[in-house]
Amino acid sequence: MTTKSMSYDHASYIARQSAGLGEAGGAATTQYAKFAAFTALQAFSAQMTVTTPGTAAGHGFQVVKISGTTTTALGTQTIGTATAGSTFNLLLTNVAGGVSMLQGDILAAISLADATGKAAIAYEYALQQLANVTV
Repeated sequence: MTTKSMSYDHASYIARQSAGLGEAGGAATTQYAKFAAFTALQAFSAQMTVTTPGTAAGHGFQVVKISGTTTTALGTQTIGTATAGSTFNLLLTNVAGGVSMLQGDILAAISLADATGKAAIAYEYALQQLANVTV
């Protein structure tokens, strides 16, 4: 297999995509829903849908970017004791254009203090223009 870079306005670069990463939660202060960037991309938001209600008002998730040995907090979403099916959308940056990620960088959701609450998490992203993809 090889890689290629397409024209800057190719549909792969302008369409938003998402990666659903299963359920997060069940242990306090633990990383869940890890997503490794397969090429250069921009991450925009984390969609969280409650699957098991938490027991603490401060329950939620902090989304971080891990780049090598550097961890950067991108935002925290409190979901408290919201009922199953409740949805939350956390913008990963206040700057237009999203969070830049290089190939191999990781997004992860860290559960806060509650070990009961769980949520299904998906990340919204778009490939950076001219990023290499596998063919």
